[in-house]
Amino acid sequence: MPSPDADDPSPRTLGPRVILGGAFWSLRQAVRTNPRWVALAALASLLLALIPAAQVSVVAWVVESAAGSTWSDALVPVLVLTALVGLSQVVSSAENLTGQRASLRLRSDLVRRTAATAAVLTPRRIADPRVHALVEGGRNSTFELARGPISVISALSAIVAAIALGAALLPFSAVAAGLVVLALVPGLITFSWAARMQDEQFDEETRHAFRARYLLDQLIDLRTARELATLGTGPKVAAKANDAHGRATEILDRTYARLLKGELLGGIVTALLLGGALIAVLSAGSGSAGLMAGVLGVIAGLQATRGAGFALGDVISVAPKIVRFRELEELADSAPTQHVVGEVGSLEAHRLSITYPGADRPALRGASLRAEAGEMIALVGVNGAGKTTLVSALMGIVGPDHGVVEIDGVDAGELLAAERLGRFGLVTQEFGRYEMTVRDAVALGTPREDVADDEIWQALDDARAGDLVRRFPEGLDTMLGPQFGGVGLSGGQWQRIALARIHLRGAGIRVLDEPTSAIDAEAEQEVFAQLRETAAGHITIVVSHRAWTLRGMDRIHVLEEGRIVETGTYEELLAPGTRFAEIFAQQLS
Repeated sequence: MPSPDADDPSPRTLGPRVILGGAFWSLRQAVRTNPRWVALAALASLLLALIPAAQVSVVAWVVESAAGSTWSDALVPVLVLTALVGLSQVVSSAENLTGQRASLRLRSDLVRRTAATAAVLTPRRIADPRVHALVEGGRNSTFELARGPISVISALSAIVAAIALGAALLPFSAVAAGLVVLALVPGLITFSWAARMQDEQFDEETRHAFRARYLLDQLIDLRTARELATLGTGPKVAAKANDAHGRATEILDRTYARLLKGELLGGIVTALLLGGALIAVLSAGSGSAGLMAGVLGVIAGLQATRGAGFALGDVISVAPKIVRFRELEELADSAPTQHVVGEVGSLEAHRLSITYPGADRPALRGASLRAEAGEMIALVGVNGAGKTTLVSALMGIVGPDHGVVEIDGVDAGELLAAERLGRFGLVTQEFGRYEMTVRDAVALGTPREDVADDEIWQALDDARAGDLVRRFPEGLDTMLGPQFGGVGLSGGQWQRIALARIHLRGAGIRVLDEPTSAIDAEAEQEVFAQLRETAAGHITIVVSHRAWTLRGMDRIHVLEEGRIVETGTYEELLAPGTRFAEIFAQQLS
């Protein structure tokens, strides 16, 4: 049954509507985060746009005045021209600094929003490659998105500059004025085509780039780097990282090669238009003043069209990234806050079947089970038997092709993901090793913000980690992990911290997938003894490969090739000829 929050990404079309929508979105975000600096940047940009046209008129004034009887006749226009040149320098610096400050504030806001969105994604969405690409793309594009509003302002100002120049040239040559304004068009077309092409390459390039970053992270992260160094296999990972990075680079290189050809063509057309404008000025016969002003206007027009082209190119190229960022935020728009439900009366699965994409056979076939509050049940089987898939189906992390999961008699598929997950607490052998303070690492077990230290200590004691933390130099304030100068922990100690999170969470259904794989046998007995002591208020599901941990289970389900082939107590399943006895024969001997 599909989840109520399943994804259905809509296709994107990079057209004028998308580009204009992205431009308005950029401006709204900038104004919302820092209206004063955006206004100052816009004012400075507008002044810069009008100065070239003013200079054209003043140059004509200077030339006409210089033809007078005395040099003093040209003094005033020369002073005005000097003032315009100086003003251009000052305003240009002001535009740059105000724009950078506005972008800095906006980027900080975008980073915060990206983190907030990623934080509320459901497990199923996180596993979706398309959603993962959106998150990765959103994280990597915050700098470009933050520069978006300044690009919009610059593009508008460059267009204003070209139009103003055209108006200034109009008295000297109408043809030149029209050609200067028309020179904007080739750049607009070129950059629009370039942005569309880059958008088409985004998904493939991002996938390879992310793979390269992941592999490089394995060479940097202390835990994995130490293992690779010990095995002497770091060069293998580096080679795979280089291969993935090479594939991403090849895609970008192909794109840039095509962009170069397009921009050369656009540049040639623009140059021809401006050359035509220059010829029109020369043939207009407007006298020396008109000639000087016209030449200056055409040169300024070259700068204006080039600036407009780059600015418009930035606006166009960032448009698809804005669309993706908005898609990413929409995933979290309806995400409710998770509330942990501590009382669950029953959990039941009816004939669950799951086949993963690309698999030639089901990972789970017709699996059914039932558990009630106070019971501890176990799932056992060889690797690949379907245990983790069954757990994932119960929690809604993967959706079944057939079958239903009921919690307290209600179809769990009808619950929102946050409502369903709020009934579960999960710890696996791939638990997170969060390098934070002990307090913060344990408090990650619950979305509550009002976790008291007494609760943290109780959870640590329940996980048999309290005495360990009391020996730490700063108790709950001790930083864990070596990357930030904290206390180093063994695998078993990290696992106890993970178990403490589940005890703190207090969810009605506890799922423990190999929860003590890194703990020695004596410590494991203590952990399971505590789990049994607190079983009365919970449904506890244990996945284990250790026979002795199964002795106290109310029921054990044996999975084989995705099917539950046996169900019974530990003693019942020890009968000769059972699959359970075969699996654990060596341990039982």
